[in-house]
Amino acid sequence: MLNHKTIQSALGLLLFVEAIMLTCCLGVGIVYREEDWLPFALSAIVALALGLVLRAGGRGAQGVMGRRDGYMVVTLCWVLFSVVGTLPFLLSGAEPRLAAAFFETTSGFTTTGATALSQIDTLPHSILFWRSLTHWVGGMGIIFFLAALLPQMNMGEQKMFAAETTGLKISKLHPRFTTTAHWLGGLYLIMTVVCAVVYFFAGMGPFDAINHAMSTMSTGGFSTHAASIAWFQSPTLEWLVALFMFLGGVNFTLLFLLVVKRRLRPLRRDGELRVYVGMLLIMTLYCGLTLVFAQGRDVMEALRVGLFNVTSLMTTTGFTTENFMLWPQNVWLPLMFITAIGACAGSTSGGIKIVRLLAIWKVTTREFKRMLHPRAVFPIRVNGVMIDGNVVRSIFVFFVCYFALTFVGTLLMMCMGITVLDSFSCCITALSNVGPGLGYMVGPLDSYAAYPDGALWINAFLMLAGRLEIFAVMLLFAPDFWRQR
Repeated sequence: MLNHKTIQSALGLLLFVEAIMLTCCLGVGIVYREEDWLPFALSAIVALALGLVLRAGGRGAQGVMGRRDGYMVVTLCWVLFSVVGTLPFLLSGAEPRLAAAFFETTSGFTTTGATALSQIDTLPHSILFWRSLTHWVGGMGIIFFLAALLPQMNMGEQKMFAAETTGLKISKLHPRFTTTAHWLGGLYLIMTVVCAVVYFFAGMGPFDAINHAMSTMSTGGFSTHAASIAWFQSPTLEWLVALFMFLGGVNFTLLFLLVVKRRLRPLRRDGELRVYVGMLLIMTLYCGLTLVFAQGRDVMEALRVGLFNVTSLMTTTGFTTENFMLWPQNVWLPLMFITAIGACAGSTSGGIKIVRLLAIWKVTTREFKRMLHPRAVFPIRVNGVMIDGNVVRSIFVFFVCYFALTFVGTLLMMCMGITVLDSFSCCITALSNVGPGLGYMVGPLDSYAAYPDGALWINAFLMLAGRLEIFAVMLLFAPDFWRQR
């Protein structure tokens, strides 16, 4: 049975955090002397009032949270944050379409980076900062961010975080979940600050540097310019952005052990990291050489462009420097593949995650070995950890749900008159939380405003499902979830 008071109390506390976020954006508008500050003030009041109502409804909650409560809180939390987050866009007139405003906010919190706005360069600083801030908070995960922000939640944060990262076991640095959250949250903040400082000295203005740092470390992709990183026309900046995008795709536990503990051995032994680096280098060389031989580009330019865009897609960041749909068609399918796979588990990136791909590969090779040696026992290990049948089954179900959602989403969008390529690629980029379009109607530098409202709602749902590892959302559609026991 669902513990309604605990759920309401947790959601109320989370909405207080969003009210603080909106107030910060109000402050940005005041600093830049923007007259239209009312949308953020009203939005913060709505978030605060709704939070107070939910906290009042949850008065007397025991603080005991079951597994179903965790799934409910996590899913409703992301939905509520996205709903309240649409208010600044609607009230300011930056995006009058409800579907597009919800799509934009959902894209921000899920760190997808797909935008339905078309005149980004003319938007107020407060709106631009709000987009980047949704990325930065969503990159850690809203529950994880709250655990790192508050000294003691005492609201079943372990159950909520488990629901937010369903299907993947994230290594803990400390037996206490809140301590792990503080350590990794501190590292996330430090890396964001370092990234902003580097961007500033590389030629970005202070506001651009801060916003792009938040988008980079969250592997989100929102930019303060419609042309994205191409607006700066700086090869040096492209190399630096590629570096920080790469770091955003690495398991943050490994980064913590490297930066804080000075331990290199875990990085050398991590199989997922080796596959991540290997795939990135191979795809960079493939795309770079294709550009050299097919378009006659300079070798260093081709490698830089290839590395930037491959890293952007593989880490699901979504920054762009050019329209890679104008590249030779032989690179389209590989680019779509790395878009779906994503980077490492425990990072801020989306996608299927390399660890799942690695596990499936080992299961497949084991089956071939068992055909040759039926009586032999071949245990499956990933990073030295034994993978049991339950984990394999969970990964298999994840793949089935991933492709089922992609198929249904593609079919529904095709019924709206959208081409097969646009429909399929749009669903892949939404479910993997990538952002740039890989089609004819919406390409890497285009706005999703060209899609009808129905397509935007479908993709907003896919973005939420992808960010919550599918299971947390899909469980709410299971009849057993609602049955009282």
